Amino acid sequence: MLKGQTVEVKKYMLDQWLKDYHWMIEQIRVGKMQDEVVKTIEYEGAKVANYGIEATLPKASGGTSDPVSYEASRRTQFYVKRVLRYVWKVKEIQERASNVIGEREIFVLHHLFDGYSMRKIAEKMNVSEATVRRIRERILDDMLGKLL
Repeated sequence: MLKGQTVEVKKYMLDQWLKDYHWMIEQIRVGKMQDEVVKTIEYEGAKVANYGIEATLPKASGGTSDPVSYEASRRTQFYVKRVLRYVWKVKEIQERASNVIGEREIFVLHHLFDGYSMRKIAEKMNVSEATVRRIRERILDDMLGKLL
């Protein structure tokens, strides 16, 4: 998942990732936009004078004591880790998606990627929700079986 870690992907994990795929993609997109904003702002704390009378004054030692900047830094670090987990999960799903070969399975998979519910997919295919659930089970089996 993260550097140096290996995770054995289980069927229930893939199922949850498929349900969350559309949402994770949106979070990654928003995260990349926020990352660009953070890079342009880059709060570095107080500037230190190099010349003039201000250069002779005592300087702060250690890190910043500003609680607002500390909280912003903490939240940014947490957010970056979360987005990296989403990126890893999305890549796993995308790599395994090429193992799905049936026409109906591909149709269902793409609609799951788009965030459609089982009911909406069943309406589009003109089949029952139980049929869509069986197709989803075959998708999960294909994604697990052929890559491992």
